[in-house]
Amino acid sequence: MDLREDIQELVQYLDELAGFSDDELTRYQLLRPPMPPGLYWRARWFAGRILRWLEARRLKKPDRWPAALKRNAASARAKPLLIWAVGTERETLRTACRGFAEIPIISSGFAPVLVTDVADFAFFSRLGWLVEYLPTLSGEGQLYEQRKARFLARLYRGAPVLPVSAALETNAPEEIRRYITSGSRAP
Repeated sequence: MDLREDIQELVQYLDELAGFSDDELTRYQLLRPPMPPGLYWRARWFAGRILRWLEARRLKKPDRWPAALKRNAASARAKPLLIWAVGTERETLRTACRGFAEIPIISSGFAPVLVTDVADFAFFSRLGWLVEYLPTLSGEGQLYEQRKARFLARLYRGAPVLPVSAALETNAPEEIRRYITSGSRAP
């Protein structure tokens, strides 16, 4: 398979995951917090209510999930770039991460978000990327990793996504640059 097919397959998989709703996670939201004491806090409470009302009627877009870390060179307005590395071996993942780090377009305007099941946090912290860890946990009921994968697919819906194998190909930097600058999620 070539890179375009890998990306298309991954985008389709994440779109399917994002289509599932998880009412168990959203039912504990505090929909209407009580009015706090003090004039300043009441004004903030009222402003928050107005903003939530505007967002509910789609008159204002909600704030984006910040993907850039404070100690990273990426700006606070950097767009997330999802790197899907679930099921990749540790050394292969390290090689691919080094390859992604060398691509200049990834470091400018995008904040890489690595989704992995490998617990190599010392290496990941040196990259300065946000890491979403999907551990394999045993137990009863629905698998945690499936539930969290659906949550992440909804959280990063619309963000460009790359399979970890993209950094291992020889012509990867040019393909990745073209894919990211096109602005579409599908190649």
